[in-house]
Amino acid sequence: MAEKIKNFFKKKKVDKEFKSAGPGHRLCEEPHVSSKPSYWTNPSSSNKRYEPTEGVKKAGEAALARIQQQQQTQNPNWSQAAIRAQARKEIELELQVKEKEKHRQDDKVSYTTSAPVLAVSGVYFFCPLIGPVVSTYNEIEEKIKDYFYEQLYEDRTIVSSLIIKSCNKDRDKVKIGVDTICKYFKNIIDNPEEEKYRKIKMSNKIFQERIVTLEGSWDFFISAGFQQETLEKDDAKEDYLVFPKDNTTDTLETAIDILKSAEPVLPQLDRSIRVLMPSASSIKINLPDEFFGLSAEELRKEQEERTNRVELLTQLRTKEMRERDEKRHCRYYKYTLIRIRFPDGILLQGTFYSHETLKDIKEFLNEHLLNTNVTYTLLAPGGTKLTNEDEMLRDLQLSPAAVLNLHADEQESEDEKLLLKPETKALVCEI
Repeated sequence: MAEKIKNFFKKKKVDKEFKSAGPGHRLCEEPHVSSKPSYWTNPSSSNKRYEPTEGVKKAGEAALARIQQQQQTQNPNWSQAAIRAQARKEIELELQVKEKEKHRQDDKVSYTTSAPVLAVSGVYFFCPLIGPVVSTYNEIEEKIKDYFYEQLYEDRTIVSSLIIKSCNKDRDKVKIGVDTICKYFKNIIDNPEEEKYRKIKMSNKIFQERIVTLEGSWDFFISAGFQQETLEKDDAKEDYLVFPKDNTTDTLETAIDILKSAEPVLPQLDRSIRVLMPSASSIKINLPDEFFGLSAEELRKEQEERTNRVELLTQLRTKEMRERDEKRHCRYYKYTLIRIRFPDGILLQGTFYSHETLKDIKEFLNEHLLNTNVTYTLLAPGGTKLTNEDEMLRDLQLSPAAVLNLHADEQESEDEKLLLKPETKALVCEI
């Protein structure tokens, strides 16, 4: 079944390559509207309400005042009231336009003053399924969902199983839901003549909690051969999902295999590659907020820990105690910005998860080296050799940012052996 899923997406990838053209790009900041069908009626979902603007509030107050005045005055001057109302509307409209213009100017100033000093403008993601699009995690996640719903009716069982695994964020909820679906199907397979197993009461508490709230589950049941029917029992009508007797249980076995073998399709971290001139090494590395991901309470605790660390420096502590404190401090950072300095001073920059390892850095570096046969060593700040490829970056105390020096292991000329590929070096830019 895993091979069937691979073949499905291999075909889709070929089709996608013909339809997509041009280099990768970041999405514009306009809100993305997705057109996906609803899969179950979720009673907990509701439309988002927005706070009215100041102009709308003023307009409402003015309308209320006019109504009250009309109720108090038997012979109002309709002409004068209309003139005043029109004048008030024009003033409010002018104020709204000025306010919007002010916000645009503030945003422009904020962007132009902050962006140039950042080492990286943000944390970005991509997904090979949807083409060469690079954007924020949420936007790529939404595009993956849209892609699934576009492909849903080409192979409903495979795609709906991928929606279940990919589009529900609570992994424990997904596991419980998958186990429950498999149990429903298994009961029918093991007891094909038992009518009670072929009918699932949709108002059942377990079904409502574990299945209805699981995105993609409706399409999965339908693709396996279930039908929704309203049946009468004890003078009351209830909705059921029914697996007809003339349906073969082979479809249920196939569906179980596909659901269990499906792997979630998630946004992948984009390395945001940059090649920097040697002069960039003297500039302080500034990072966007995404690298920290700390709430106000966590920031307060971090400040307290910094104060405590200063006090601990005046106390006698073992090396093991100091290392444990440093590792605990590094766990605050979700991402790590790594710069690798080549012998000629050029810097190769990439973004990593803090739980990635030294091996991931070397794989990233090897993709851009001109000579892949060269043996080299990476030196941490301070000159320490990094040798344990399975150790996480946060445990190597490289989070949230670090500059590593690259040295050839052999005595031959490093300038000739450690060089970037021409296509990578073409990306060189000033910070």
